[in-house]
Amino acid sequence: MQVQQLSLQLKRQLKLSDSCKELSKWKYLCNLTGDTIMKRYDLDPTFLKKLFGLEGKVNINAFERVGEFLEIQDAKRKTTIRHAGSVETESRFLVEGLIGMYFLGNLTRLYFPGDVVMDFDSYQTQVPSKYELKALGESVYISLSYQNEEQLLKEIPEFTDFSKSQIAKVRNADFEWHAFTQMNYRDKILLIEEKFPSFKYDLTNTEKASLLGVSYATAARIKKSPELKKASGESKQLEKLLNYPFPAYVHNDAAEIEELSASWAFNFHSLLRSNEELGYYKKQKLSYLSSCLYPEIDFDKGVWISKLYLWLFYLDDMTDSLPVGQKGVFWNYLMIGVENIVNGKPPVFSPSRISVFLNAFMDLVMDFKTLAAGNKELVEVVFKEIMLYLRGNKLESEYKDQGNPPSLEEYHISRPYFSGGNLALSLCSFESGDKFIRDGTDWKSTEQLRILGAKLIYLSNDLISYAKEDFQGDFMNLVALLMHHERMDFPTSQQAVLNEHSETLAEFMKLERNWRDEFRPENNGVLKYLKQIKYKVAGSVHWSLSISPRYKMP
Repeated sequence: MQVQQLSLQLKRQLKLSDSCKELSKWKYLCNLTGDTIMKRYDLDPTFLKKLFGLEGKVNINAFERVGEFLEIQDAKRKTTIRHAGSVETESRFLVEGLIGMYFLGNLTRLYFPGDVVMDFDSYQTQVPSKYELKALGESVYISLSYQNEEQLLKEIPEFTDFSKSQIAKVRNADFEWHAFTQMNYRDKILLIEEKFPSFKYDLTNTEKASLLGVSYATAARIKKSPELKKASGESKQLEKLLNYPFPAYVHNDAAEIEELSASWAFNFHSLLRSNEELGYYKKQKLSYLSSCLYPEIDFDKGVWISKLYLWLFYLDDMTDSLPVGQKGVFWNYLMIGVENIVNGKPPVFSPSRISVFLNAFMDLVMDFKTLAAGNKELVEVVFKEIMLYLRGNKLESEYKDQGNPPSLEEYHISRPYFSGGNLALSLCSFESGDKFIRDGTDWKSTEQLRILGAKLIYLSNDLISYAKEDFQGDFMNLVALLMHHERMDFPTSQQAVLNEHSETLAEFMKLERNWRDEFRPENNGVLKYLKQIKYKVAGSVHWSLSISPRYKMP
């Protein structure tokens, strides 16, 4: 029996008048489970004050009449409470159950007992809401209609505090849900399961995917998370200095991704030419960089990025091993071959070893186009950024061949490219998959965040890698360049880079806060990019200090 029908029946049976005193003592019996267990909700003044958290804030006399303005309602599982396109006409205080908010058919938010369920903007302006509300479990809520709220505040002015508390609760919940969108999906699961233990079973994979901000494939593969390693020794000091207000994570399938990318490089393309090289690759944990930068990406895409990064790491190591005078030549051969592959032109002569790299790259291109599912804009964005990365490395090699350090201005311009920061952040588009739109609002809105994120990546990398690069005589590092151009000693130069890093981080967080004021489901695309950018920044430092020995002194 519906709650409204039951309440009317009780009213007739008890012959209650409309007097405030009698009305406040009604007992509403709600059969939520369909069995013999009946749950009682009492709307007397004491109960309501406690329920709404207004004890000591509103006089008990003001609550004597409040029951006549409220209504208890129930909603069966999967029942639509309000359709998208309808005006929000009531605020709902969820007493029991679970309610979901949907935007364009996607589950974007959950409401738990104690939450106020409403589209606040639609309620305030009385314009149609963009969102659908649906019960995800057998639910009971107390509703206050828009008209009744106006009448309540008019007849009982003391109840203004109630209205203010509802607004404050809604605003605070928006802020908390924004924070939820920035969490790793594994942390989201733990948080949800505290209040909704049957989460993994009661929601479909499609609903879990949209709520957690991951793909359907990732939602279906949910399993236990790997533990993060901690920095040790000298790395601890830098870890403290480069501490970010957002955490790093590692992909659940990092070990499996490493095995597949290593096999691809060793067995299929002979990038790794011996068991010694294969062992070095695994010891350096090179594949784990991609798993730190893209901890929520689909498995197949994660494998592709791991292969790309292995390819790039090998090129970097080979450049270091070449004598001065041949580094730029190596990158020139490579650039010509890669440009021909990207532009669909016939191959030209390349030395045998470079042909191996080009064959592997051709394989990457073909696989990427398959994974991109026909999204030409995505292909163009990613391979344009790969070309810029290669050009940046060619320029870096030419500086080394000439033995002349670049100016500080030249370095700041080119470093985001050859550091790999811009490339890593451009691959956020790959995480969006076939939904990526280059001129879309979400991508454009996060452009400045990506610029600042790339700067944070190369500044932190220069701080972490300086000792080893100085030992190798490599001057392509901001700490070294400040010492060279500004005649600084090492502590002063290091502190200058740390200061620039802190200023950049402050600017980044200021932009990040612009999206934190209130939660709007239509901003989910921007919030997802924002989270992915933070993964790149924190993940780069975590890999460098806690996972790979790449920058440790021999």
